[in-house]
Amino acid sequence: PAAVLYIVYRIVLFILKKKNITFSAHNLAKFSAAYMLASLSAGVVLLKLWNYPIFAKEVNEKPVSSQFYKENYVDPFTVKITAPKIKRNLILIFMESMESSYATVKDGGVFSENIIPNLARTAKENINFSANNLIGGGFNLEGTSWTGAGLISKLTAVPYFNPFIAENGKVYCLRHALSLGDILKSQGYNLVFSMGSEKQFENRDAFLEGHGFDVHDIVWYKEQGFISKYYRVFWGFEDLKLYEAARLELTELAESDSPFCYGMLTVDTHFPYGYKCALCKDEFSHPMMNVLRCADSQVNEFINWCRRQSWFSNTTIVIMGDHCYLNAPENNFIAECTSLPKKQMEERRRFFNLIINPSPEIDIDAGKNREFSSFDMFPTILECLGNQIEGGRLALGQSLLSKNPTLVEKYGEKKVNKEIMKRSIEYERLR
Repeated sequence: PAAVLYIVYRIVLFILKKKNITFSAHNLAKFSAAYMLASLSAGVVLLKLWNYPIFAKEVNEKPVSSQFYKENYVDPFTVKITAPKIKRNLILIFMESMESSYATVKDGGVFSENIIPNLARTAKENINFSANNLIGGGFNLEGTSWTGAGLISKLTAVPYFNPFIAENGKVYCLRHALSLGDILKSQGYNLVFSMGSEKQFENRDAFLEGHGFDVHDIVWYKEQGFISKYYRVFWGFEDLKLYEAARLELTELAESDSPFCYGMLTVDTHFPYGYKCALCKDEFSHPMMNVLRCADSQVNEFINWCRRQSWFSNTTIVIMGDHCYLNAPENNFIAECTSLPKKQMEERRRFFNLIINPSPEIDIDAGKNREFSSFDMFPTILECLGNQIEGGRLALGQSLLSKNPTLVEKYGEKKVNKEIMKRSIEYERLR
């Protein structure tokens, strides 16, 4: 990123020189300093977000056999999964950058005022997995901490570690791994995944379509006439329209005799400042907090709409943050606005999770005092639909409805991060 900005900087200076536009030495120094700061900031953000130097080094290492995978990876293809007689519908909502930390301090978050009052209230009334008795969430492990990685890890229970392979002009993603979509497809579900951006970004199409989903993205919606072919805001189209599309598509899916799994990926709350739509109000001093409050209101209205539908009694809703908010220099609203010391604040930063209306035999009070990660959501979601998983483990995930320890409970966050970021023969086989 720094190199790109430097090239832009040189091009700008060249154009100005051609047009005989000159700067004083003082102004030129300020102009150059601004570009240097922007370059440095962009570089720091990207390197910090994805720990790129470490990741790049490990990806290019020779794969070796991993004792960690041998001891902890359970091949889902070998696990007996018993489907319920009456299959439940599933709505999966991946909310961009949604954290449990946005709640109040007394509820388990880091703020004096609740940014997500509706989600916090609904979490108290339903299943919210947490490390204590307050509202909480899962660890943002390496290889799970951006959108593409969040989708893969939560639906397949393995990290994003160079999961793609290209053959004969086509990109594949974890062809030899079993994902939530694969299992539901084999059980007769109709699967749709909706997003307001392009599905090709981060090869999300390769993952989702390769594991059972029909993907409806901005291009698809334009082809269907849902939005104008010239329409574009932010990453594509805003969540207000995404929820409109979801209502239409869920109504159509519910007319079928087959169960459905409808996935959604919101985007308005994307780093760094989010997208302020027509519904957003100015209730906070920081723009990101206003967008989060608006997202909380929109998803609450959508949940209430679902509750009023005839199909809701047999439908489970799962809401998860795709990952935690990506901090940036000069724009870490969480650190700026929290009332907690830094260490305590960081300890409470977890991706949000909420399960509404699970299978009737599930105890809605079962979610507390658990340390977990994205990997554990895959088997947990399946069991919340009424499936019985022999042993409760799939890939690197442990169902949180079981009393068996998760990887982070067994080894700790630091150890798990170290092991999953090694290039292994076992992971390569999944590609």
